[in-house]
Amino acid sequence: MASFSIALRLSLGLAVGTGLLWIGAASISATVMRHELNEAFDETLQQSAYRLLPLAIRDVRELERDETHQVPGLDQPGDENYFTYFVRDRDGHVIVRGDNAPPELATVTLQNGFSEIDGKRLFAATDERSGYGIVILESSDHRDKALMESIAALAWPLLGLLPLIALGIWVAIRLAMRPVERLRRDIESRDGRNLAPLAIEGHPVELAPIAQAVASLIDRLKTAMDAERSFAASSAHELRTPIAGALAQTQQLAIELGQAPGHERLRDIELALKSLGQLAEKLLQLSRLEAGFARADQITDLMPALRLVVRDFQASSAIGERLHLVVSEGATLQASINVDAFAIAVSNLVQNAFLHGPDDQPIFIAVEKPNVLRVTNAGPVVPPEVLLKIGQPFHRGPTSSTGSGLGLSIVRSIMEQTGGTLVLRSPATGQTNGFEAVLTLSPTPRSPA
Repeated sequence: MASFSIALRLSLGLAVGTGLLWIGAASISATVMRHELNEAFDETLQQSAYRLLPLAIRDVRELERDETHQVPGLDQPGDENYFTYFVRDRDGHVIVRGDNAPPELATVTLQNGFSEIDGKRLFAATDERSGYGIVILESSDHRDKALMESIAALAWPLLGLLPLIALGIWVAIRLAMRPVERLRRDIESRDGRNLAPLAIEGHPVELAPIAQAVASLIDRLKTAMDAERSFAASSAHELRTPIAGALAQTQQLAIELGQAPGHERLRDIELALKSLGQLAEKLLQLSRLEAGFARADQITDLMPALRLVVRDFQASSAIGERLHLVVSEGATLQASINVDAFAIAVSNLVQNAFLHGPDDQPIFIAVEKPNVLRVTNAGPVVPPEVLLKIGQPFHRGPTSSTGSGLGLSIVRSIMEQTGGTLVLRSPATGQTNGFEAVLTLSPTPRSPA
């Protein structure tokens, strides 16, 4: 389902709503304006009739009644005339008319007052003493033009200001949504490694209940996860001693029995106890990682720790001389990582190479660039789809070797906590087979997420 922005929806809704309200207000204003303009133009027609009728009667009395004349002075040539007129005698005959008066309207019988004929507004008045009457008729569309110009004066500001209104609404909503964005980032930063208390102060009234509910949920989750981590750490710690004791007893029993019947079963028990001991050690490392112990606040020279780990492995009978350390001239390892965490990461990579590589092939630890460490071992090429999964907890590739499936996962977690990266490659760089794990350490201290 496609996501949407509340701010965008509010901005569009408010902008469209504002536009519709403005259009409605403009429509009402146009209606009122039309009414007022009609009253003003009607008043002009009426006043023109009352003023022209006496002038027309005076001039007509000085002329012969049987001839139709244009009364001089009533029309003004050269000016735009918005109306024209007819002057009638007692019998309704037109005796005077304006230049642009339509002849077909001269024979129409009209009542005093306002009326409309063929869309033309007119006003008729009669002098009661003389019986003469006058009809004032609008001769242009000035009334409609004035109305349209008035409506345009209302509409153009709307078209010009609507984008500015929409922009203003968008900015206002974005500012109002800042508390929501701040709460979102605060919640988003929480994960299994960061369950710090959620800030619930300073939120608006609408967000305060949500922040309180999420803070309560995180608190319950943290309590549950702390209990789980404590149980895992305690279990792993408590198991190490009895497992070591059982392993020692098994090895002693195997020595005493020699090649007697059942020695193969004792060998299987010994291997199972060793695997259980390794699993307990990995679980203990995971519990320490969950507490965030891999981070460091200062940069540490890790080369002495690397050489110490290599010497420990070379001193063991299992790996011995198979492990080789290659440090290029000028290459250094100086990063913001806990020394113990770094040693755990390197140890897990070496153990992974030892378990899954051929027994007669060497294992190389190379530091060729500053803060870049490579652990390489021989072996068949790991398919890309398997390579993507073997760094996940308890996921092992298609191998018959013993192991818990946690080693590479622990290394990846250490790198994530310290800002570094773990890259797995197969075949190894510059080879046609083998497996390679590349650690890139971060020299910048990283604060908790």
